[in-house]
Amino acid sequence: MRRFAIALLGTAAFSIGAATFVSAADMPLKAPPPPPAPTWTGCYLGGNVGAALDHTYVHDETPPFGPIATLDDTNVAGGGQVGCDYQFAGNWVIGVQGMIDATGSRASTTSPVLAPLTLNGSVPWFATVTGRLGFVVAPNWLLYTKGGGAWTRDNSNLTIGGTVVDTANFNLNGWTAGGGAEWRVSPCVSLFVEYDYIGFNDKLVVSSGGGNLGVAQQQIQTVLVGLNLHMLPMH
Repeated sequence: MRRFAIALLGTAAFSIGAATFVSAADMPLKAPPPPPAPTWTGCYLGGNVGAALDHTYVHDETPPFGPIATLDDTNVAGGGQVGCDYQFAGNWVIGVQGMIDATGSRASTTSPVLAPLTLNGSVPWFATVTGRLGFVVAPNWLLYTKGGGAWTRDNSNLTIGGTVVDTANFNLNGWTAGGGAEWRVSPCVSLFVEYDYIGFNDKLVVSSGGGNLGVAQQQIQTVLVGLNLHMLPMH
């Protein structure tokens, strides 16, 4: 009788376990949670390279403001940028960015007004601090405009027969506006291409010898491609 009771309990336990297993097997498997939606919110840093077209026009500081010289050059520019973006209201993105680039811009002119002097000028760097406003046209594509303040450095000198007779080094400030497109290759990497126009305030240039060389009006146009490394926001 005792053996029969033990056997009966074993059979009942097996039946309950089998029923539980079959019931669990019939339950649908839970799908993994979906990945977080792509976002442009976060900060980044990166580098860029491209071309810079520098145009500098120098005219007399007194009426009739006659032309003195023009310096033009297109050369390589390259540097880095850092910024932060915030995506809001669906596909809109707002942000702020700082950028600084070195250039190889150099030009010389021997205008009749300067003869027998030659005016040589170079632009070693320019920098901008801008706001950005963009729209996400696809999860990984951002179109944007940007604008803000700009600064640059000009180094110039006057020579006769290759000998420097006077110098004038000065800083300029102004504004910039532009735009571009950015492609998010992965959550942490994006590529961009952009065009920027930079206009500087007029500057009365005084040489190291104390003489007025004229008023400089300068603009720089750039086409840059670059890469950004993104620091992802916390979820």
